[in-house]
Amino acid sequence: MKIKTKVCIYPLLLLCLSSFFWSFPQAAEAVPLPAAGLPKPGELVLTSEREIPRHMWVADQYLKMGKFKYVITICKQVLGMKKDHLGAHALMAAAHKGLGNEQRFKKEKRFVLKHAPKSPALYLYLAHAYLSLGDSKSAERSYKEGIGTASDRTELRMGLAALHLREGRLKKASRECQEILKKENLAPKHFLNANFALCRIGLKQRNYDEVIKRAGKVVKFYPPIPQGYMYLASAYLGKGEIPKAVEAYKKLMEANPETPVPYQELAIIYMEKLNDYQNAKHCAGEGVRRFPKDAKSQDVLGWLLYQKGEYSEALKQFQEACKLGSKNPYFLYHLGLAYQKTGNNKDAKVAFAKALDLLDPKKLPKFMGELKSRIHLCK
Repeated sequence: MKIKTKVCIYPLLLLCLSSFFWSFPQAAEAVPLPAAGLPKPGELVLTSEREIPRHMWVADQYLKMGKFKYVITICKQVLGMKKDHLGAHALMAAAHKGLGNEQRFKKEKRFVLKHAPKSPALYLYLAHAYLSLGDSKSAERSYKEGIGTASDRTELRMGLAALHLREGRLKKASRECQEILKKENLAPKHFLNANFALCRIGLKQRNYDEVIKRAGKVVKFYPPIPQGYMYLASAYLGKGEIPKAVEAYKKLMEANPETPVPYQELAIIYMEKLNDYQNAKHCAGEGVRRFPKDAKSQDVLGWLLYQKGEYSEALKQFQEACKLGSKNPYFLYHLGLAYQKTGNNKDAKVAFAKALDLLDPKKLPKFMGELKSRIHLCK
């Protein structure tokens, strides 16, 4: 018996659209990296200049989370070793702006503008700080000011494109990405991010042929990267050309034997589009066999078993998925569903509650409503 739930967790277009192989800054629907996944400022020890890039990256992640005091602490370490480090001063400026300390902000801003007036760093970090505060208008203004001033506008355009995407301004996001792709000697990460964003826009607009063309180019130049095949397959599915979608994932298996993605996606296509449970289970099982430490592979197999009413077996897979990916609310949701079907409402309620705690109250309202409903039913 096929189980119907209020929230569809594994639709056919199973793309992690906001979590690209390369980090698309502040992408729409992005799940922020939890603070628990980053070293605390006191845990970071700076022993040489070679470690500065790592410290700067961590500081920027904290900036995006709005943990401005952490940013300042880390930047002080960097400046203690290299007092004129431009990026650290730009991060400090953004952090002080976030804290509302205008005097310190202006001081750091003057330093950056004096020593590197064409640098994009100040505008980029300010936009990150504004976004962490929920101030999209100021973030957009900072991106645009930087684009009009900085010598290298690529990162700023990527950030602005992501903001436009989040706000649903697809034409403006597309325009920024097209501008990025005009640049000569574009770094691979920017080439990929811009093309992936355009593929995402194309899928939203159902411009499937354009997505196929663009994703095909990415696959040609960067064959090991899964996202190109995912967009390609999604466009084929949008056109109803299922065999071509299957073929795309089979090519990914050959191009990159180290990724579990094709096994996961093929399992779902076979199950939900072709009603072929045997091939679906084979692909999902192969994914688990080849990648036993991959949480999503465990979860996909569990979902197939759940769909077929094999709840006890599904429960085991969901338990393993949650063990490997305890911070994923969807895995916990699946676990709760399986507990319910096996008559264990107590543990089901715990799983649903954990999933709910992981969600941003401002996002995914339907999923939050589903979880609350499930918790209410667990009496």
